[in-house]
Amino acid sequence: MTAHMISWRQLLSVLCILGEGFAGTTLTCEDETSSGAVDASLLQMNLKLNSLPACRIWQHTYILNASCDHFGLGQAAGFLVSGASRSGTSFLTQLFQGLGMNVSHHSDAARGHDGAVSWVHGLHRSGCTVPSWHSPRFFSKAFLMLRDPLKQIPSRAESTDDFDWLEFARCAADFGPTTSATADDRLHLALKHYVLQNSFVEKYAEKSFWVEDVDAHHPATLDIIHAICEEFASSHAHCNDVKLRKLSGALPIDLEPGVQWPQLESIDRPFAAMAQILTRRHGKEVPVDDQLPETAWGFDCDFHNDLWSCALPPKAASLLDRNFSLEDMIRSKDTALCAKHLPPLNRSMVLSVSVARTGSETLSRMLATSGLHLHDHQCDAHTLLEHGAGHVIVSLRHPVSRIVSGMQWHTRLHNRSLSVKEVLIRSNISKAEIAAAGDGAEQRDTGTVSHGAYGLQKEVFSFDDFNHSYVDALRNTSDPNHRMALDVQYRPYSNSIYMPVVDFYIKGVTNDEMSRLSFVCTCTLKEDMDRVSKKLNLNLDTEILTHESVSSSDDPEVQLQWLSQRNIDWIREIYAADEAFYLQHCGHCESAKQAA
Repeated sequence: MTAHMISWRQLLSVLCILGEGFAGTTLTCEDETSSGAVDASLLQMNLKLNSLPACRIWQHTYILNASCDHFGLGQAAGFLVSGASRSGTSFLTQLFQGLGMNVSHHSDAARGHDGAVSWVHGLHRSGCTVPSWHSPRFFSKAFLMLRDPLKQIPSRAESTDDFDWLEFARCAADFGPTTSATADDRLHLALKHYVLQNSFVEKYAEKSFWVEDVDAHHPATLDIIHAICEEFASSHAHCNDVKLRKLSGALPIDLEPGVQWPQLESIDRPFAAMAQILTRRHGKEVPVDDQLPETAWGFDCDFHNDLWSCALPPKAASLLDRNFSLEDMIRSKDTALCAKHLPPLNRSMVLSVSVARTGSETLSRMLATSGLHLHDHQCDAHTLLEHGAGHVIVSLRHPVSRIVSGMQWHTRLHNRSLSVKEVLIRSNISKAEIAAAGDGAEQRDTGTVSHGAYGLQKEVFSFDDFNHSYVDALRNTSDPNHRMALDVQYRPYSNSIYMPVVDFYIKGVTNDEMSRLSFVCTCTLKEDMDRVSKKLNLNLDTEILTHESVSSSDDPEVQLQWLSQRNIDWIREIYAADEAFYLQHCGHCESAKQAA
């Protein structure tokens, strides 16, 4: 048996780690020494992609992997930094060279002894002619370097190289039908390249970093660069922090984005969503205004006809073509954003979940005296308790009343914005100042919202007929604006009046956590909060009231002014669990309404 062949004992170990009953076979997963342990060394390959045969990834790289019998000629050594084209490879090459390292760029004549910074060596396929140096000697480690997609994609689209970058890139990756006739065509190709190249390199890279963070002296990123230098540099290199900081602060690339997310979305929505997923997966935020609903669903990559190919999962690709559903909405809104933005919590804190149009802002202000003013429509009770809150209050209201109240609020906001702009126009204020004033009025009233979603909403749905047309479009898949309505509704922080109580705000609460919840009703908010305050020994100012409507959204006659009976019935069907839960805890509100 040669040094690289796998024994039956090793194969059994692998199968046992993958799971007993693999391929329909019953396995006894103990070794002959009765130690009860199996050798897992064959699986220690630092892979991030479990859904593909592991070695297939490595076979398309220039990186040593002994477990996959993937060797070059001679002893593997050195490092490779790769990623998509136009990611700042020349800058990073010069930085390493400035430290005294023998590092090559893909445009150089030969491979450097210590390593290379090269996008063309990030994805290998037999039969593709490398438009650069070729070395049979493999690298021992790889790293992924990314650049802000809003800068890199237009840079790739607008730049020319000494070779046909696209011809080489599509030799190993699936670009589909291609044309570069227009500026948008070139952006389209660059967008696909960004996703395909980076998604492949991330599968085998040890770590990733952003080129902008090198320039900004981000500590974690400089630690990666410093560690690369320490591990791979020849003896004459100088891996000291002072020199590294001096060299890393002169990034010669554009500071301002050359394209915006809406433009990429209009060119190829699925690939724009995948670019956003990559961006967020590697630690950078996409503005809430621009975040597409599909980003919460992830994306899949695989080899098809030996070409690296990526696509949204089928449920994400068809997201805007299906019926409106609470499940799709909750998943698409990426509610994990709440946990990412939460400040430190402790058991002394009493907080509330912000169930829109139930008096949530009033509750937040009342509870601010307990140590934190939290008003985030994407935070659920389980998340708050899990992160340390001592007690959580949930306010309840009939779902139809919530939605009508939200419509009334949008109308007031719209009219207020128009009034501000009319005054400024009469005062001969510039267009830019008028726009800024209108945005400011909206921001002050809403807190955290998706202005991008509301912008889409205003473009398509006439405000005079918004209340009916928007809900019609949500409900009816044959409505010409159905896709747009779902796109608006499924974005983070957009129209939170549709977020359900049972299926979101209290979902996942354990039996132990349930004892740390209190439910209050909007119709008796002050009285209920007096009771909770006494129970929890809080000294709350329950006289706070941030808003009273002159036209009650609880009144059935008022509701019919804002919604058709068909849409009211649809809302009650969709939110049947919420209505039942509301009646269980707040049945007195309905009794009082009927008595009136």
